[in-house]
Amino acid sequence: MHDSERRIRAYEEMGIHRTGRQADNRTTWWMIEELRKIGVDADRQTWRFPRVEIQDASIRFGGRDIPAVPTFDSAFTDHHGLTGTLRTDNGPGIVVWEFEPDDQERMAAGIYTSFELARQDGADGIILVMGDPDGHPVLRNAERPLEPIEVPVLQVAPLDAGPLLDAVGSEITIVNDGDRVDAPADNVIGTIPGTDPDADPVVLMTPKSGWYTCAAERGGGIAIWLEIAGRIAANPGRRPLNLVASTGHELHHLGLDHYIQQLGDAAHNVHAWMHLGASIGSRNGQPGYAASDDELFGVATDALNAQGLKRRPFPVGNAGYGEARNIGEINGRFVSLLGGHPYFHSPQDTYDRCVNPDALANHTDATEQIIRHMLT
Repeated sequence: MHDSERRIRAYEEMGIHRTGRQADNRTTWWMIEELRKIGVDADRQTWRFPRVEIQDASIRFGGRDIPAVPTFDSAFTDHHGLTGTLRTDNGPGIVVWEFEPDDQERMAAGIYTSFELARQDGADGIILVMGDPDGHPVLRNAERPLEPIEVPVLQVAPLDAGPLLDAVGSEITIVNDGDRVDAPADNVIGTIPGTDPDADPVVLMTPKSGWYTCAAERGGGIAIWLEIAGRIAANPGRRPLNLVASTGHELHHLGLDHYIQQLGDAAHNVHAWMHLGASIGSRNGQPGYAASDDELFGVATDALNAQGLKRRPFPVGNAGYGEARNIGEINGRFVSLLGGHPYFHSPQDTYDRCVNPDALANHTDATEQIIRHMLT
């Protein structure tokens, strides 16, 4: 078994990778040990965040109790919940919105405007029905984990939603009984020295947390991150290569925010950042790439073309989505590989269903070509 497959399967088998939870914490120590095996010293970087603890999230009506998952940046109810008339248009009661798997709005940040408009029109709660191609749940990332919105929002899988959609016009109760507790989470950080200790560093970054097992969503980036670390450790470039695997991805990138804050002014001295984003090497994906400037766009394009990889380019200077947005906000130079796939944010995101090992290998070689250019 190739190292990349072994690593992604190990990551998947740890379980649900939500920030600061058991699998995320296990991933921290596992990644540190993987780096140690290839001669790279690494450590954890601990930060704190408001961890959502849910006692009950469900929808009740007519003797039914439909399971749900709240968005992690919405309002709580008490254990009795909120009762209102289910409706598909805005107004007093509970609003339900149904999304098809290819509807881009369900994951977009712009949906928060729709949340606020619904609240202003009297909605006591919002239900999102959305799933993967097989009807299993997919979950939104929380764009406002530190400033939650003022209405409860529950997410329901299409497989569970039939009776709910049939109940439009009836009275239902939504329950989002939970709390937020101060809790720790860990990034993984390390450095591979370059041959010129005075040169500005390059940062290779990838997220390590997500809603479910995330084999293709996060596993591809993690596998490439570890493989590139080993290759550069064996044959360093001129510049130091700093490594960060950040948690808090699904919580508006809080882990990377902390990493950048800890760098302080040194963040502006980073020569370039390489972001290994979502779904690299996935099957049937929607791959894209982005770069901050013409030079790095050309470097990335040449590296991808050399491996026969087709990815949709974002306009130069547009970071797209994912953690490269954070780098764009501090005017950093970056290349980002990013994208989605049919089982993105779904519990069905497994190695066997979602990973294309040949594409992953080609992306690893393309990433090395980009990083080696950055390190010169």
